[in-house]
Amino acid sequence: MANQSIAVIGYGITGRACVRFLLSQQATVCVFDRDVNIQETVKSDTNVKAAVFEPDMSLSSFSIVVVSPGVSPHLPCFATYREQGGVLIGDIELFAWFNKTPLIGITGSNGKTTVTDMLGKVLNSAGLHVELAGNYGKCAVDLLLEQAHTATPAMDIVVLELSSYQLEMTESLQLEFATILNITEDHLDRHGSFEAYKAAKQRIFNMAKNIVVCRDEVFSYPLAMELNEVGITNMSTRICAEVGLLNSLTGYSVGEILVSDSLSNSSIDSRSSHLAQSIAEPCIQFNGSALVALSDLHLKGSHNYINIMIVLAICDQLSLDRQLTIKAICDYKGLPHRFETIRVSTLEVAGKASTITWINDSKSTNVGACQAALACFTKSDDYLVLIAGGDAKGVDLSPLKKIIDSQVNQLIVLGKDAHKFIELIPNAIHVRNLQEAVATSLSLIQKADRANAVVLLSPACASLDMFVNYQDRGNMFASAVNEQVA
Repeated sequence: MANQSIAVIGYGITGRACVRFLLSQQATVCVFDRDVNIQETVKSDTNVKAAVFEPDMSLSSFSIVVVSPGVSPHLPCFATYREQGGVLIGDIELFAWFNKTPLIGITGSNGKTTVTDMLGKVLNSAGLHVELAGNYGKCAVDLLLEQAHTATPAMDIVVLELSSYQLEMTESLQLEFATILNITEDHLDRHGSFEAYKAAKQRIFNMAKNIVVCRDEVFSYPLAMELNEVGITNMSTRICAEVGLLNSLTGYSVGEILVSDSLSNSSIDSRSSHLAQSIAEPCIQFNGSALVALSDLHLKGSHNYINIMIVLAICDQLSLDRQLTIKAICDYKGLPHRFETIRVSTLEVAGKASTITWINDSKSTNVGACQAALACFTKSDDYLVLIAGGDAKGVDLSPLKKIIDSQVNQLIVLGKDAHKFIELIPNAIHVRNLQEAVATSLSLIQKADRANAVVLLSPACASLDMFVNYQDRGNMFASAVNEQVA
């Protein structure tokens, strides 16, 4: 990198991290950003030039161009640059060129942050020095700087959450383990088609020595890539573990085992010698043998059981103590803004009380995430209010219609694409903001006169039309609930 002329496109969190690392390698760096004040912004970074980014500008004077994830690599200037033989990469590819630490890669449309975070905590509990990076945690290239310039102990493993934006710009990553949790329509405004989005996700398998797959997910199963991609060979031989919801005698699955009531608060593995034939209890199992009761887990819902099985599978492949792994998983309580119960309140109506559970699932930024959240209420008779809406990112919302019709008592919508929900569900109530959504929910529950109710914020859309990010949206929802609920 020394003395090479390198352009960094985008000066957000990732772009700044790339600049820091490139400067440490004595590269000559020029930053391009849409911010018209970019030159003033980078003044504090000595030896860095800056200019306003234009989609049709020439980049031919640079030996390498590093594109931040938020900038589409399909713009005309990048196509021309590639035609001229230029090297166009993303931050994860830059990281891959220098990394020497074993890597685990996690991707998927939904659940990848939960799996990355849970896996990190479980590995830490086993005494390993683990860092989380990529689309969640630290910028990957910052890890390179930390290892080079601090007395930090060498990392045992880095768990990378990888977005489709990052994967489409990466080729050289070498992963010990990789998984695709699921693939549902998302980011079509960036990728152009569902096929292109799937292809970006499937790239993770090209880079992996070992693959953990979900047998329930057709689009994310690697054999699908064998049929669609040229030159992919021996993919099936790299599958080291399979998970799935349906009861199976092979791999990880969800089944039932007969246990006694008195043993229902400890892991099945630890109580296996004391089992009594009394009640059937759902559990996660491996090759037909029970590992942990679902009742022992903080995380609920079929999507979370898949997430847990993925973590179990990777930890087993790493030969970690299974009992310690199960204990750490049972202790794991999940992430903020992901199906998070923020309050349980009581509403008095004509002398009768209704219990309301308020759930913040603001991280539900696509259709699949909302479907997974609603699936948790399949066997529930609670009065369910769903708050949805935002920027749908060009995705077809119609797959939500069936589950909303069957599970949701009332839909409340807001944001840029609220009208698209109303086209699906004509009786949806359109509100201006989350404060109004909470007030409307309270009014609906008061009229419904039911013993139990749930208000679920699971937008199925991005948040940037109204909020800084999904965290801001979730925090605003929590604030509205706390302000209006006694």
